[in-house]
Amino acid sequence: MNVPGINRIVGIYHADGGIIGEFKYITGKFFGDSKCSLCDITHGNTGKKNAWKECERKMNMPIDFLHLNERNTNLEKYTRGLTPCIVGKTSTNYVMLVTKRELMECKGNPETLANLIEKKLNN
Repeated sequence: MNVPGINRIVGIYHADGGIIGEFKYITGKFFGDSKCSLCDITHGNTGKKNAWKECERKMNMPIDFLHLNERNTNLEKYTRGLTPCIVGKTSTNYVMLVTKRELMECKGNPETLANLIEKKLNN
């Protein structure tokens, strides 16, 4: 997928941000009813994984991350029911780069995700 015009990459976690959102996610993860494959790739028990930080440094384009409750109206409409995912932002719209299924297939591996993003941006 060669997607010209992408000027920003946005990863969207399948969880709300903020203290209450983070607490609900951690509690849900403990009891087995919350899952976010993007969180599993980018974060460990003590914050952002060093392996993911290294992947971000090597990427040709910066990537921002948002929680469900941090999306703007257009991004919320585009990604409704599709999170977690990674989208590209062009000057006029959003383009799906990495689907929920593809994130699950990364099996928590930061390098696998970074390689997938690069491949999709450069094909």
